[in-house]
Amino acid sequence: MIANPTAGDAPLHVVTGGAGFIGSHLVDALLGRGCRVRVVDDFSTGQRRNLPDGVELLCGNVGDLAEGAVQGADVVYHLAAQVSVPRSVEDPLGSHRATEASTLAVLHAAERAGVRRVVIASSSAVYGDRPTLPKKELQEPAPASPYAVAKLCSEIHAKHWADYRGLQTVCLRFFNVYGP
Repeated sequence: MIANPTAGDAPLHVVTGGAGFIGSHLVDALLGRGCRVRVVDDFSTGQRRNLPDGVELLCGNVGDLAEGAVQGADVVYHLAAQVSVPRSVEDPLGSHRATEASTLAVLHAAERAGVRRVVIASSSAVYGDRPTLPKKELQEPAPASPYAVAKLCSEIHAKHWADYRGLQTVCLRFFNVYGP
């Protein structure tokens, strides 16, 4: 499917991490609904081949590109993050930059640009290793890695932007994601 980045009145959706597994499927779904799509990805884990030809692509660090990336957007899906728990343990500062700091940059840029809504990818890792099942949204978090801490902090920042700055936000705690 070819995206039409000049499709006038079609809503513009920005997908950070759009070349990754979840992001690329979201891009396909949005294009299938007639939306304009702008992808921001540094290709640290995502693949260019996951994106259809013609999609608008900004290549680089989400935190650095956030201000320009969200201009004119109706909705931002912030999926970009450092996705490896072991890597977050080895490099907690890098995990913070790629996850929590990029979330702050996206929220700040979205507010300034008048974006309507920001959807943020979180993780079931915020629950920690507790054996309690089923997991419930209101269950007390117990993050056990820098990755999980960064995801939980991203949720807290999103709540702040919603409660005190008027930006619509929602965080999705992904569990085991699979598919083609």
